[in-house]
Amino acid sequence: MRAMRYLRQGLLMLLFALATSAAHADEPPPIAIGFYMPLIRDVPRKDVEVTLRYWVEELTKPFNLTYRPVRLYDSMDELKRDMQADKINFMVASAMAVAQHFSNEELAGGFSGVKSTPENLLLVVRRAAGIRTLPDLTGKRVLVLDQDELSEVYLKTLLMKASLSPNRLAAIKKEKRSNSLVLQLFFNQGDAALINRNAFEIARTMNPQIGERLEVLEAYTFEARASGTGLFSARISPEHRDFITQAALKIGTTARGRQLLDIYQADAMVKTDVSDLNPYRELLDAYAKLADKAGGSRQ
Repeated sequence: MRAMRYLRQGLLMLLFALATSAAHADEPPPIAIGFYMPLIRDVPRKDVEVTLRYWVEELTKPFNLTYRPVRLYDSMDELKRDMQADKINFMVASAMAVAQHFSNEELAGGFSGVKSTPENLLLVVRRAAGIRTLPDLTGKRVLVLDQDELSEVYLKTLLMKASLSPNRLAAIKKEKRSNSLVLQLFFNQGDAALINRNAFEIARTMNPQIGERLEVLEAYTFEARASGTGLFSARISPEHRDFITQAALKIGTTARGRQLLDIYQADAMVKTDVSDLNPYRELLDAYAKLADKAGGSRQ
């Protein structure tokens, strides 16, 4: 009888251990966010740190999620290193930078704030510069956003399509912010610029003369849903990714959540997918093929 009692006690302890283990296995891991700073240029770094901390608290508290302090990065190489080391398991970064540094197999869908209109990259020109096609850029001053991977790759791709080398331009000037690109172009400090559609539309709304002096060459638009994205490490289980994502999608239903969306100039929080990177990967493929062709023609 005593042996049977010990056996029952042993079985109960084993069942309790298994149940406890299963409960912990079902708990999502702490959300550990890495944020690529060049994505947000108009918000001071300290403000980014504070608002992201509030945002993570808003995301985690109602759902009893745990989290680690948000890490800020100026380098995608460092961000990738920490993602591979599991120091972070979710990243917010520019879509082109992600496409350049990660394979689809390393990533999984997540969530991101987006604007109501697509964040296309536009080729904007001064009407007086007489630029109608890509060859017309010869001898012209071109403006691009500094440390913006998409602008850099897209400009090189456009030039190669027109069989133009960068030294055929008068200059390539870089600006820290999108609104500076618009102003430099407006005040004749450049002839053409690659500008985010939303930044250009805001500037044109504030100053109607911008629409009179500047023109969008729609044929050379790079179409994109959003310039940034939020994606999980593929090592996070689908169940945990979905749980955290569903919590994030409810951010806009609270007053503080809506304030945070406003700070980052987002209209809504939506699901993201690895396939959102396809336009950027296609651009990288096109660039690589043109570069190979150009290199071969010189040999």
